[in-house]
Amino acid sequence: MTRALIAMDTAACLRVDGHPRAAAEMAAAIYDRLPPAYRSGLVHSRAQLLHRHLDSAPRRLLGDALA
Repeated sequence: MTRALIAMDTAACLRVDGHPRAAAEMAAAIYDRLPPAYRSGLVHSRAQLLHRHLDSAPRRLLGDALA
């Protein structure tokens, strides 16, 4: 769980650094690898926050993973 949270923070940093596609790809991959029991709480809220700050294709990519 801790590694997933750190990786989600890294994805958020990628977005801030101007790499929204890489951010979405990283966050989606992290979320997909988590067991269903861990796809809630803080990891989910951080993924949703990132999703809200993305647009276009990166937003859709992460949205598909969160669905």
